Amino acid sequence: MVNSQDIQSWLNGDKLRSKRFKEQYPLIGLIAGLVFLYILFGYQSAKQQHHLTDTKNEMLDAKFRYMTISAQLTNTTRQSHIIDALRECGSTLQENTKPPTKILNYYE
Repeated sequence: MVNSQDIQSWLNGDKLRSKRFKEQYPLIGLIAGLVFLYILFGYQSAKQQHHLTDTKNEMLDAKFRYMTISAQLTNTTRQSHIIDALRECGSTLQENTKPPTKILNYYE
């Protein structure tokens, strides 16, 4: 059974002022500091993980936007689409049916 005097000595702080307990103060301080650092680094790593996840999602969104714009640009710059757009505008330009020729410089 627990002695009431023992409980009272803990409650009024006599046990904390004892010589045997005072010798353990540096160890208790070290343990408390390490627990504080462990909790702090845990929160920081969770925060960094959330930041990395958000950045990864933003990068995926940018990649999909790029792919969409690239596909639209490829589609609109095709020769057949350009000719159709010119006809709709009423342009009189015609498609060149002759193959391109290379002009040589004989003075070099």
